[in-house]
Amino acid sequence: MDTSISKKNVIWNMIGTTFNAFNSLFFMMVVTRINGLANSGVFTLAFSLACLLCLIGGYEGRVYQVTDVKNEYSDIEYIVHRIITCLIMMIVVVAYCIIMKYGAYKFTITVALCLMKCFEVFSDVFYGVLQKNDKLYVVGISLFLKSIFSVVLFILVDLITKNLLISCLTLDLIWFILFLVYDYPKSKRVIQKEKFSFTNILKLFKTGFFSFSILFLSVYLVNAQKYALDGTVQESLQAVFGIILMPATIISLAGQYLLQPILNTMANLYSTGEKKEFNKIVFRALLLIVAFGALCLLGAYILGIPVLNILYSVDISDYKTHLLIIIFGAVLYSMSTLLSAALTTVRYTFVQFIVFGISSIIAFFLSRFLIVQYSIYGAALSYLITMTCQFGLYVIIYFVIMKKIDFKEVA
Repeated sequence: MDTSISKKNVIWNMIGTTFNAFNSLFFMMVVTRINGLANSGVFTLAFSLACLLCLIGGYEGRVYQVTDVKNEYSDIEYIVHRIITCLIMMIVVVAYCIIMKYGAYKFTITVALCLMKCFEVFSDVFYGVLQKNDKLYVVGISLFLKSIFSVVLFILVDLITKNLLISCLTLDLIWFILFLVYDYPKSKRVIQKEKFSFTNILKLFKTGFFSFSILFLSVYLVNAQKYALDGTVQESLQAVFGIILMPATIISLAGQYLLQPILNTMANLYSTGEKKEFNKIVFRALLLIVAFGALCLLGAYILGIPVLNILYSVDISDYKTHLLIIIFGAVLYSMSTLLSAALTTVRYTFVQFIVFGISSIIAFFLSRFLIVQYSIYGAALSYLITMTCQFGLYVIIYFVIMKKIDFKEVA
């Protein structure tokens, strides 16, 4: 592979992914400042729901598509499958809003943001085609353009109209237009049209189920408290919880930056049977996360609330303890993510589905109980307890599996 293309792929993918990941942070800051705390509460819940339900649209995800090195399924089959999952996603969104008895305003905001995420996951299947053809840089450029246009136009439209729904519909329009003028033309040139079978499309639902389930539960887990707050507290408190939860997203992203460079090293150590070195690199990475987490806690204790007050133009000084609790939980979640990657490397995935299932059940019941008792302080406690339970389960399972398996049999 051309070294220049490889570097271009890495650089643009990192730029595009980072900008896209931080979009929600900018959107929430804008909404809080322009539309007020109550509207921000509606937005943060709707955006979290969109992030969860878009996993139905994305289903097995791009990783599954890109790693289909034997071309068991054609590009067209992946695209048709994605059309079906996107339709299912939007039906589920509407059904959820009806079941939760959302008013017209909250209903339309939620559907508008879910539609944006629907366009995002539909674009993602074309990103998979591009990535398989060594054009990941095109994906990065696409995400970068969409992120920049989304933030700039969202701010302008919201400043002019002061209307959150129109601003959200603007996001839908941006993703749709850029798909038509950039994503589709770029990917059309490399799409393989060799075969099409409805049987294969049904098989995709079956073979991608566990990948989908783990992704879905992982997103649910980090947002479970937001969903539990829905209808239980005022929209303004939902917004406050969204603000103090935002640093957890940044910590998780930082954890991913630490994890990505050592994935290949872990895979190589596993393939060459070096179990001791494998465990060493995992342990060192855990220590780095602990050190980074300690710095985050110190920073949050000294500067966290003042910085968030400035960014969102609201006074959340009464929620310092809540912020520290959530950051501690986020560090534990990042450590769990590292152990998850290690277990995936040695091909133990079903047990992770069990772990996420147990953690999600704990989060579901504990959130509702503690929120009724202690409002958003209960939400913060629930977040910490859930992440502690998940990390504890991962530690136990990691030690059991590492004691059981023999790397030399793989080498």
